[in-house]
Amino acid sequence: FASDGISWQITEDVTVRNCEVSGCANAGLHPGTGSPRTTIENNYSHDNEHYGLYVCWRVRNGAVRNNKFVHNGINGVCTGHMDTDMLFENNVISDNAGDGVLFRTEIKDNAPHRNVFKNNTIENNGWKNGGYGFTFDSPAEGVILEGNMIGNTKGSFMKAAVRYTKNGVPVQLTNNKLS
Repeated sequence: FASDGISWQITEDVTVRNCEVSGCANAGLHPGTGSPRTTIENNYSHDNEHYGLYVCWRVRNGAVRNNKFVHNGINGVCTGHMDTDMLFENNVISDNAGDGVLFRTEIKDNAPHRNVFKNNTIENNGWKNGGYGFTFDSPAEGVILEGNMIGNTKGSFMKAAVRYTKNGVPVQLTNNKLS
């Protein structure tokens, strides 16, 4: 598509499951504009011009599980404006041109607070101009990275597992494997 593959806005309780989305001019999957309790499971979002998953504007209290966000033109996953209390679990986020996961620029009141990334594989991102497993350019509080594998297995594209910009704040890192 000349935009997003699957986009849902101003909705509640949407589930996107068992879909393959590729070749879109923007994002493969794009929940946003106040979409609480979204469930995104078992999808394959790849080879999109910008993002595998673009979480935008008050997406909260949902789950992103068992997906593959692979070989997208900017980031595998991007989150930001008031996207809070989300669980990202057992996903593969790999071979994207930029960062595996980007917490985009926000002020503290609008930051994506209390998101949990658990048991994900984030690898081999940054093939275009280098990148990071996670970039935190947002003062998001209560973010947890637990049990993730973050690294390079095909070379040295990713510059580091976790990067904080001057706008980012430290997150809780527990039992991650970095290589």
